[in-house]
Amino acid sequence: MLPGKTIVISPLIALMQDQVDNLMQRGIIAKSLNSNLDFRQIDNILDRFVYGDLKILYISPERIKTELFTRRIIHAKLSLIAVDEAHCISQWGYDFRPAYFDIPLLREIHPKVPMMALTATATPRVLDDIGEKLQLRTPVVFRKSFSRDNLSLTVMHTDDKQGELLRIISRVKGCTIIYVRNRRETIETAQWLSQHGYSVASYHGGMERGQREKNQQAWMTNKARIIVSTNAFGMGIDKADVRLVVHLDIPPSLEEYYQEAGRAGRDGKDSWAVMLTDEVDVATARKNLEDQFPALDVISGVYDRLCRYYKVAYGSGLMENFDFNIIEFSEYLDKPVKKVFHILDILEKEGWIAFSEAFREPSRVLVLANAEDLEFLGLANSIKKDVLVHLLRKYEGLFMDFVKIDESRIAQEMRIDEAGLIHYLHILRAEGIIDYQQRASRPQVTFMKERPQEDSFYIDRKSYQLRKKLASDRLEAIIKYVSQEHSCRQSIIVEYFGEKNYKLCGICDICQGLSDTSLSTDQLAKVTEHLKEVLSKGRVYLKAYANLYPFNKRRRIIRALRDFEAEGIISVDNSGLITLRN
Repeated sequence: MLPGKTIVISPLIALMQDQVDNLMQRGIIAKSLNSNLDFRQIDNILDRFVYGDLKILYISPERIKTELFTRRIIHAKLSLIAVDEAHCISQWGYDFRPAYFDIPLLREIHPKVPMMALTATATPRVLDDIGEKLQLRTPVVFRKSFSRDNLSLTVMHTDDKQGELLRIISRVKGCTIIYVRNRRETIETAQWLSQHGYSVASYHGGMERGQREKNQQAWMTNKARIIVSTNAFGMGIDKADVRLVVHLDIPPSLEEYYQEAGRAGRDGKDSWAVMLTDEVDVATARKNLEDQFPALDVISGVYDRLCRYYKVAYGSGLMENFDFNIIEFSEYLDKPVKKVFHILDILEKEGWIAFSEAFREPSRVLVLANAEDLEFLGLANSIKKDVLVHLLRKYEGLFMDFVKIDESRIAQEMRIDEAGLIHYLHILRAEGIIDYQQRASRPQVTFMKERPQEDSFYIDRKSYQLRKKLASDRLEAIIKYVSQEHSCRQSIIVEYFGEKNYKLCGICDICQGLSDTSLSTDQLAKVTEHLKEVLSKGRVYLKAYANLYPFNKRRRIIRALRDFEAEGIISVDNSGLITLRN
């Protein structure tokens, strides 16, 4: 609608591509700059944006400081700079990303162009921080209430997540999203639900784009009722008729949880968001947080080893680039890759190093063939066979999901040329044996400062401890939300986001009486008759009997059964088997 061009800063390649595709379908010319493009393609897109018909350009925040981008963008006739997921600029936010600090550079290049910042979940403190860090001039804030009158929130504590999941999706009909916290779990859960007769698709950020789009489209058009996903799914997705959102793990914050749960019921009709938790989930969530914030001496030690790894001398290294392989470096350190990744992420946030976009987009392989298709392996010796056997021996889960690989490492292990290895991977792909997604460029690390003397390496302890405390506070907020049994769930959330004097929602599990363990005399009589009827047909266990009732009544049913036991009406053995006494 604006006369000039628009730049959109966005943190995720998948999110950018989803929005670009959506705009193109509407006849609006849009493109994104990402690490999968070579120099010529980037140059061409920038040329179209500055001089041609390209209306909206999506970029990552890391792109802003590149020389090619800044040199060309000066000449663009901009009408708007839009910052998506704007909470990423705030240390108080749940997804702090240092590259967002570079966004004000665009204001220096185009000082008169208005800027818009957008986020779905921002506390008052984050809202103020966004305005300050983006240097917004007298910003006008448009903010809708966080309350959702049609969204019922429930937390279920159970030692049988799978059984509860089946019961929930059998009772709540309609379109469903199931969120899990890792990629493998998306595949396993989808396959398990499919075996139980449900139409299911899976989705995660590492999935091949064509397959990801196919699965998403199947769900969007209701060919698949359920989609099982990591948090990569949902951004930019506008589907109004989602009736149910289920979380099988505890998210790291209320911000992330409510953003995901809030994808249910956007058509205004009744909808449900259910979180299933067991006794280990809280401990797992806290352990994940500790892994993300190691001791400062561990961080400084990894930085020192990184400098030695690339033979960077004291006083040198400023703006030097090196090819980087996290698997090889992790083996050099003798530390798990996941822990090394967290430490490198901290070093990047502290401004000591920076990674190219390709660092987060390595090559991936998925084996498409089944066991019968692979019978040829025993028939002929060939390099092609050796490559496939090496992949199968080195990497787990190749038949289930895309697995990150490193061609240079594999070539070294097999003692063949890397170009030759890539050639055979492409042959296997052409024959339909594997799906091979080759990275666009080699991951690189850049040293952003000179290497200091050993006793001069410095991380702002106060800032680091603050980030850790903020992450811990966010985690404890959602643990409190999960654990409490007396306060309206929706009131807890809207108050967390700064709204005051919110009335009880009346539809969450707490408001519906989950914490009430009492039954009236008439209700007890009905339970007694029903229990006798069920026992007359065969054996029944305590939890199985309680599961015959709606979730918000189960606690009262179990309390009634324990009262029956105390009164000598029934007996319950250690396995939970109920026996009616004469």
